[in-house]
Amino acid sequence: AGLSLIGFSLQFASFLYVENEMADNFEEEKMSIIEDFVSNTLKPIMLLGRAAELMPILAENYKSIVNTRNLHIIRTDGMEAFSDGKTIKSVNDFLGYDRFKREKLKRSKRLLSENDRRLKTVLSTRKRLVYKTRAPDGTYLMNMMIPFINESQCRVCHGSDHEIRGLMLVSFSTSKHERRIINYIYALAGLVMVSVILISGAILLLFNKFVINPIANINGKVNDIVENQKFDDRIKVNSNDEVGDLAAMLNYFISSVEDFRIEQAQEKDRLEKAVMEKTRELVEKNAFIEKDLKLAGRIQKRLLPEKFPETPNIRFHAAYLPCLYIGGDYYDVFEMPDKNVGVFMVDASGHGTSAALLVSIVKAITATLPSEIPSPGYVIDIINKILAKITPDDSFVTIFYGIINTETGKMSYSLAGHPAPIIFNAHTKDLQLLDTNGGLVGVFDFDRFGDAEYYFKPGDRMLAYTDGLVEAQNDDREQFGQERIIAILKENADLPTGKVTGEILKELNKYTGGTTQTDDVAMVVLDYEVETVR
Repeated sequence: AGLSLIGFSLQFASFLYVENEMADNFEEEKMSIIEDFVSNTLKPIMLLGRAAELMPILAENYKSIVNTRNLHIIRTDGMEAFSDGKTIKSVNDFLGYDRFKREKLKRSKRLLSENDRRLKTVLSTRKRLVYKTRAPDGTYLMNMMIPFINESQCRVCHGSDHEIRGLMLVSFSTSKHERRIINYIYALAGLVMVSVILISGAILLLFNKFVINPIANINGKVNDIVENQKFDDRIKVNSNDEVGDLAAMLNYFISSVEDFRIEQAQEKDRLEKAVMEKTRELVEKNAFIEKDLKLAGRIQKRLLPEKFPETPNIRFHAAYLPCLYIGGDYYDVFEMPDKNVGVFMVDASGHGTSAALLVSIVKAITATLPSEIPSPGYVIDIINKILAKITPDDSFVTIFYGIINTETGKMSYSLAGHPAPIIFNAHTKDLQLLDTNGGLVGVFDFDRFGDAEYYFKPGDRMLAYTDGLVEAQNDDREQFGQERIIAILKENADLPTGKVTGEILKELNKYTGGTTQTDDVAMVVLDYEVETVR
């Protein structure tokens, strides 16, 4: 239909072009006839002085020859020539006899204004002017304005010399014969248009019947198969053309999809069974691991002291909170020779099994050392050398080890990479953090760890802890911090030794909102000369 419309448009345009060419040829022919009339007929008559009496007759006869609507001879001022009796009389008087005559004089008639643009153009260029207009009845008119050039001086008509004697104004339209030819062209164009429409309609109907409708049926059938998951159904088309080939190709595709769906369903069942089997195995393994970890956790707890040494002036209490079944924190409080008490706390890097194993190694090393070694730094030196040789580079521990004389209150200690224990005096309100005197344990075997001293005063309370306490976070990822621990110690200075750790754990749980811990927490509280202060 689109190609037919384009073809019709091109053919109609060619008809219009032919019509315009014919009209232009008609106009050129008439212009040639009129110019011949002016040169060979009208001009000699005017020079003979017979224009006034012959012009009306010639003009009327000439109209029928070239289908002229109007034919006027005008002066250079726009007035119709030969209609002014006064001008005719002045010419006859100048000649001395009545050369120009009119049987019937007309009233003077102005055809163009003196300021008419076309009149001025002809007078200035001395060339003919052709232009188109439409008559009141809507007929298309061709107009010509032709100047009559003087061949000699003339002062008769206007009292002055002028190059142009006058002008002829003529209007003509196509003749009946010409209009008949053009009408034939339009009739032929209309016939072609109707033929194109009928042929396009017939082509469209045939295209719908043999192409569009079968393809629409195929499309509807495919949509029904896909929407209703009927992949065992097939498209039925009884034709051996391209539409039949399309249906066969789609049937092959649908069959392939059905085979793929069956294979996918079988593969899905196989995978589900495999996943169920793996899940069952993982559940069994997890149950075994969990059982094993719980057992390891119970064993690890047995490594912690069940009771603390009893001395007349020192009270001990501890708390341990692993983040998993087993942890990497360890503490011990034990009696030593010469009325000394040892306080030992270890925090291993990492969590879970690896950290627990590292702590067990430290525990095994300390168990083999003589209990009468008086220097905590020396003990840590031995642990550091062994760990640096047998553990990976990214494994280490931090240690606090203090030896307290129960009679003098002197404590020799070594603090290796561990958080500084806090000492608060309930009587004087003094607060002190023990000085660190060593780095991480188990990194470099050439490191040395020295000893430091502190003398307990009546009323002193010491809290030793691992970094899991200060680094515990709330929902905004803000740490619990050392300042909160100090504030709790100050607020609960009058509490007995055994209740301080419980108060700290309560505030810790409130701060973290009961969320799962990311590190182990261990604490040891020591009160010096409790009887005297309390």
